[in-house]
Amino acid sequence: MVPYLPVHRLLEVSADRVPDAVVLEHGATRLRYAELEADADRLANRLRELGVERGDRVALYLDNGREYVVGFFGILKAGACCVALNSANKTRTTALLLADSGAVGLVTRASQVRHDLPELVAGAPDLRFVVCDRAAPQWQLPPQVAVVTAGDVAASPDARPAVPVGPDDLCAILYTSGSTGKPRGATLSHRNLAANTRQILAYLELTGEDSVLSVLPFHYSFGNSLLLTHVAVGGRVVVDNRFAYPATVVDNLERSRVTGFSGVPSTYAILVARTNFLDRPWPDLRYLTQAGGAMTPALQRQLRETLPARIRLFVMYGQTEASARLSWVPPERLPEKYGSIGVGIPGVSLTVRRADGSECATGEVGEVVAQGDNIMQGYWNDPAETALVLFPDGLHTGDLGRRDEDGYIWLVDRIKNMIKTGANRVSAKEVEETIAEVAGVQEVCVVGVPDELLGEAIEAYVVLRPGSALAANSVQQHCRENLALYKVPRAVHFLAALPKNSSGKVLRQELIALDRR
Repeated sequence: MVPYLPVHRLLEVSADRVPDAVVLEHGATRLRYAELEADADRLANRLRELGVERGDRVALYLDNGREYVVGFFGILKAGACCVALNSANKTRTTALLLADSGAVGLVTRASQVRHDLPELVAGAPDLRFVVCDRAAPQWQLPPQVAVVTAGDVAASPDARPAVPVGPDDLCAILYTSGSTGKPRGATLSHRNLAANTRQILAYLELTGEDSVLSVLPFHYSFGNSLLLTHVAVGGRVVVDNRFAYPATVVDNLERSRVTGFSGVPSTYAILVARTNFLDRPWPDLRYLTQAGGAMTPALQRQLRETLPARIRLFVMYGQTEASARLSWVPPERLPEKYGSIGVGIPGVSLTVRRADGSECATGEVGEVVAQGDNIMQGYWNDPAETALVLFPDGLHTGDLGRRDEDGYIWLVDRIKNMIKTGANRVSAKEVEETIAEVAGVQEVCVVGVPDELLGEAIEAYVVLRPGSALAANSVQQHCRENLALYKVPRAVHFLAALPKNSSGKVLRQELIALDRR
């Protein structure tokens, strides 16, 4: 087996090598590697004083910023597993995940839990302490739950804790939606995350001179990979939590002089439609990365053909269960492979398999299966869900795809997104890509809605570019000209915005539910 350092050693190695380099920028905050290392050590030592032991779970409930990064590495340095919670979740969901993870501690901010902390504590029976910037007088907590303030942590020693951590110890639990709608915790070991960090660096070729502007939350696997890859090389991460104001983000992207930018498909769709992102010269930008869902070939082509040719566009594919990344399209091959997810990244084997486990022939559609050191250990406390995706031949991704003669994989759709209409199975992705070709379309999501006659009927939800006046029948006509008639949406609905989670992924079930009201 390949030897891997524990994930927090990525920080320690960089802090020893480039202590004065800036690791994080967020507004007026400039955090250097030596400062991050010392702060994380103080937190780790305080957690050990609170009784945290190797293998304990400690939850992190924060927006991107200095406190999140200190919390993440401090938890790992204490020998614990970081339970990274979505800061946009409501109290009920957060309490559910705290209880599910068995977290013994919670690292957060008073502003994050101002009115909710007593409810969160009441719903998490294993919780013994809360680390917070300050205590709020209105909190009435059980005596067995200690509140530790930033001042308490600052008084702790900044010596590196000597906690033995092995490569197969749990590093992080990242929650993702399950097939039943109940969140599942993907359990990622130090080996998983260290391997994927190394794998991503092998093809992005990042160095300490690189920097990235992150609009993606660190609790999300894509955002987490941005943090880890740049920390590993001694690079810089610029945090911007203001994507609700995309023009402001574009200004910051130019002002911060980063070399890279990363987003999900909706990130780029919004930048193209609502800002002058494509019109700026970008003298410092050398690469873009995209994952977190399928970007339409039309948008890929627009980015590639409009931005300066020296800016490399990396189209990638992955899953939380794979620590983040599984495949990539080498930028120089992108023009001939628009719409493909590419080939396995270094250290990852991707195959397309039939239901009986045998490999599909070239061009034959089957399920994409992945093997590599980055594949999760399973879902936390959920052997039944784990058994649905982890098999001796690897991680069954739930994605249908085919391999071309060059070995590149092309996704057909998520298995659960295939629409069964009458006697036909229709890929929502295929219909979405066709609608995205229509001038004036910014974003589109196609869903199957219950229908007494057909079982499911195809309906499309479209967001228009500002100033566009597009009629539903124009969209349907384009589909009729380019798709089989049974694939044409029976209805096209126009929305101001698609419902999305904090990672920018479209919430399809909310769109389906619109038709049930």
